[in-house]
Amino acid sequence: MSKTTKQRSNNDIKDSVERFVHTLSDLQTILSKETDYLNNANRDGFFSLQEKKVKIANDYKNEVLALKRTAFDLKEKYPELVPFLQNKQKELNAHIELNMNALKRMEKATTRLTDRIMDIARKTATEKNAVAYGSQGRLDDMKRASIGVSESA
Repeated sequence: MSKTTKQRSNNDIKDSVERFVHTLSDLQTILSKETDYLNNANRDGFFSLQEKKVKIANDYKNEVLALKRTAFDLKEKYPELVPFLQNKQKELNAHIELNMNALKRMEKATTRLTDRIMDIARKTATEKNAVAYGSQGRLDDMKRASIGVSESA
């Protein structure tokens, strides 16, 4: 193997690590923003990040795969980077956990709100006197209309 091929291989490894760390940092940043938006019930802010988050998550996946292709050479030539990269991954996992907790809280709040709305709708539907039209198109005081609330939405 020539020196330039070996050097290019070393550069490829370094470039792969740099891209991975940069993308990981971008993902941490967007997850932190999203978590803040969720914690502050900023719906518009949350939705504004989704397209960019998907793109960065896809970039992250691609960088992980690229890094895996160089894993053997990375461990052999730069063993000191392995714990560094593992630490970076742990940092990202901490951001992911905070984000998941915020998402779960928002999901619970949304579920509670939906349940409350549905309870009120059911109660209102059963308490109100509903009228029904007879077969001749006239109001039929003797018939009670069945009012239902669709819960499929």
